[in-house]
Amino acid sequence: MNVNIETRKLSIIEYLAEVEDEAVILQIENLLKPRTDFWDELSDREKASIKQGLNDLKQGKRVDFQEFMKNRRQRQNS
Repeated sequence: MNVNIETRKLSIIEYLAEVEDEAVILQIENLLKPRTDFWDELSDREKASIKQGLNDLKQGKRVDFQEFMKNRRQRQNS
């Protein structure tokens, strides 16, 4: 391997050994962890709901956002 890369990796390791900031550690962990597809983390019920919504859209079943919010507010106030 390139000596420069080895030097940089050692420098990073030394830096990490000194880090006390939880946010920095979390960001590094998130960077190094294999990324998973959010779909794999959804429940079967959530997946079915999303699929139904996509089917509804394909069939032209749409609700205006303002109308949706109006109905939602009415239900909350009932």
